[in-house]
Amino acid sequence: MKSQIPIEELLRWRLSQAEAEAPPAPRAARLLEMARPWWEVLPRQFEELIQRLSAIQVAYGHAMAEPCQSHSGHRVAVLILRGAGELETSARLLYFAVRDGQLRLRFNLEKPPSDMRPAVEVTFISEHPPSALFSASATVSIDDEYRLEAELPAELAHGWQQLKVTDRMPFRFILRADRN
Repeated sequence: MKSQIPIEELLRWRLSQAEAEAPPAPRAARLLEMARPWWEVLPRQFEELIQRLSAIQVAYGHAMAEPCQSHSGHRVAVLILRGAGELETSARLLYFAVRDGQLRLRFNLEKPPSDMRPAVEVTFISEHPPSALFSASATVSIDDEYRLEAELPAELAHGWQQLKVTDRMPFRFILRADRN
């Protein structure tokens, strides 16, 4: 024998079940802490990473051991954080464009680790003075190429709008493969 239960009553029952099974909402202080960027949560570690990143030297132009391909852009110093280890390398910019306050960027890592994740958090660090600008998520696509799209703060968008992929960039990267 079939019992006719209105769909509205069934949905209300399911909603009450979901509410009963849900964990309690985090407190406001925890929400604010979760919204803070990692460099504010770990200031001492961040200062050490900034010093290490600033010490990375990237060869430009004729000083490079290998001739650069004409279709590639400028190189940027990179510090990769993964697990307990860190790796110094560089990234070759393949595409760089800022339009309407939106940054679109593609890059390849010069020496990518074999266990690199398909998505990483890229923290942009200004060259002078070294400080965190913003962070965004980058995902890997074809040929180990990372793609990133991010909304830029107005002052950065205005300053970076004239940059070309072949120009020397005013930033370096810290890549975080593990966000813990």
